[in-house]
Amino acid sequence: MLIMIFLTSALICGSFVIYGQAQHLISQALYLGDPESYNTTKEDCVWKREGGVNYCPDPAIKTILYTSGLIKEKLVFDMNHPDWLNDSEWEPAKENIILVHGYAGGEDSLPIVVLRDAYVNHGGYNVFMVDWGSLGQPPCYVAAVYNIKPIAVCLSQTFMKLRALGLPTEKTTCVGHSLGAHICGLMANYLNYRIERIIGLDPARPLIKPGNMNRLDSGDAKSVQVIHTNAGYYGEGGQVGHIDFCINGGRRQPYCGNSTNINLCSHIWSVCYLAQSLFEGSEPMAEPCNRRCPTNVLIPPGRQRRGRFGYAPGYSIPMGQRTPTNAFGSYCIKDNIPPFCPSLPGEPGDKRCCI
Repeated sequence: MLIMIFLTSALICGSFVIYGQAQHLISQALYLGDPESYNTTKEDCVWKREGGVNYCPDPAIKTILYTSGLIKEKLVFDMNHPDWLNDSEWEPAKENIILVHGYAGGEDSLPIVVLRDAYVNHGGYNVFMVDWGSLGQPPCYVAAVYNIKPIAVCLSQTFMKLRALGLPTEKTTCVGHSLGAHICGLMANYLNYRIERIIGLDPARPLIKPGNMNRLDSGDAKSVQVIHTNAGYYGEGGQVGHIDFCINGGRRQPYCGNSTNINLCSHIWSVCYLAQSLFEGSEPMAEPCNRRCPTNVLIPPGRQRRGRFGYAPGYSIPMGQRTPTNAFGSYCIKDNIPPFCPSLPGEPGDKRCCI
């Protein structure tokens, strides 16, 4: 199960520099499991320099291309190759997705691998998976937060090179989960072009400093969409993008009630919601709501839904990959079934999204 596997793979411990309201998040424990089960200690944490000159290529920050049918095959971007795109399996007619995992992640780690596989299996996307996992492994959350800026600088160089090789910016979206959402936003500060769209999946809150140069914000792309599933805890609480979606109030998800950590369970489920949105007819629908995620959005007992994501008609719009890029404001969804969990044969989904 996605939640149980991921919960056993994350840990934060040691001393922290606390920024404002993040203090209670650290004290309530992102400490999950036995520290003896991890291969790293605080002494193994890697701290990248912010003021260095040569950021890329960096073996600790890999960009890996996946295309349709190549789940087990991958092509690692070579910045020194003079015509890498044309010599790779990249398909110019398809949309391009830059996929960035969060803390304790990697190219094959949960939960981001669910989204990678969904994009690849859909068939309509070139997926550029960014793997920075060695710079943010447990118990190195503090180092991971410190490293997101130099990672973003390196990625800006990578994608400026890819753009020079022919990657069209108007058909490219950066999708990041947790700390990865902030990496998408910070990368925009160092590019020589404007990102078309960013989708931030519950952007991380603990230890993230205020200020546009330190986190994702609406100025980082022509369209910035944010999906909140644990706002105010592991995820940012306020309005972050041009359009913000609050799922079940944006704070805690009802199907996480039996989890050992309801907040972390809620935080990672934004990945499955975006995966659900890739498939036509399955995308979640949302309606306008308060500027901030409301605290009193509850699922009435026995609530029945029309279809997979049936919702009252009116001003509803699709959430996720199919959200109009000119949409803005705050939108809400009520839903009490785990997203992207297949209930019928042939239905889009991934069993790793089932509880």
